Parts: sequence; structure tokens; C-alpha cells
Amino acid sequence: MPDWRDYLDKAATYHGHICGGQILGIRMALLGLRLLSLDPQAELRDLVVYLESDRCVADAVYVVTGVTIGRRRVKLFNYGKTAMSLLDLKSGQAYRISVVDQDRPPKNADLVAYWLAKKDEDIFRVQKVALTIGPGEEPGPPTRAVACQNCGEMVLDHRDVTKNGQTLCRACADGPYYQFLIDVKI
Repeated sequence: MPDWRDYLDKAATYHGHICGGQILGIRMALLGLRLLSLDPQAELRDLVVYLESDRCVADAVYVVTGVTIGRRRVKLFNYGKTAMSLLDLKSGQAYRISVVDQDRPPKNADLVAYWLAKKDEDIFRVQKVALTIGPGEEPGPPTRAVACQNCGEMVLDHRDVTKNGQTLCRACADGPYYQFLIDVKI
């Protein structure tokens, strides 16, 4: 199993700099892979990672594992926590790893030296967990595609909602995250 420091250059290139989140994310991903007996150098087609934050840790997970949201191997539940769960689809085993160490390096500290001095067991809480991938969550091609009866846009992978007898996208059913202004001609 590679050492977490082996990933620092790749993380700096991908993320733009090295920060505590990159170091923690690299260490968390490697720890999860070790617990699942998976090799980070192998193609991890059966790995699904559930992230609990959309911050620096997310980039570090990609650097170590190569899993991407576009291949349906990353799920985001933005709880604002430095935590993740790693699921091996082949074995069904899953572990959740969270940061419990509340200490942070002093300003202008050497981050590598600071985090090198700490052991995984002093930084992380590890829990064996059960994760179930529901309909439309599996990696691979879309399992279903339907048109919203209000806006006409296609809705993939069981993300549609039935409301008042109509099949709708979630934006039409519950309101969108955006405010519509005007259609633009292209």
C-alpha cells in the first residue's frame, strides 16, 4: 500500500495546492481502501464513495481512487463533515471514516510535518457500515429515462416524482434551485 505522501504532488497539481483537506482526504481514502483490501493502483470499478462534504477532501478522493461523479461512483451528501464512506460493490463491505481530531495546525505550519506526526487512530473514527444502492443509483448507463410532463425535460434514473397524477422532474414538483429569467435563443 502506498504512503499518503506519495500522492501529494498529484493532489497539488489537481487541486491547485496542498492543504489540510487534501492530506486528510488522501489519508482517509487510503485507509478505506486498506480496510476493503483494495489496491489504489488497480482499476477500482467496484468502488463507490459517499462524500459528506464538497470541499478539498473530494478532490483528494479522486486523486487516490480515480472515482468520479460522472461514472456514478461518487455520491454527495453534503453534511458539511470531513467524512466519507467507501463501498466495495463486489464484496458488499463498507466503511465510514470521519475526522474526530479537532486540533488544526498553527498558521504557517508545515502541513506535511504536522499531519505526519499524527497517527490515523488519533485523527479518524472508523465505522463498519451497511450501504444500499437504490434504484437508479448504480454505476453504469441510465436505468430509466422519462420526460417531465410539465417542462418536457428528460429525467434519468428514477429521479422523477409523481404528483397529482403527473410524472414530473423534481424542479417542477418542488421548485428549482434556480430562478428562471428568460429562454435564450441559440
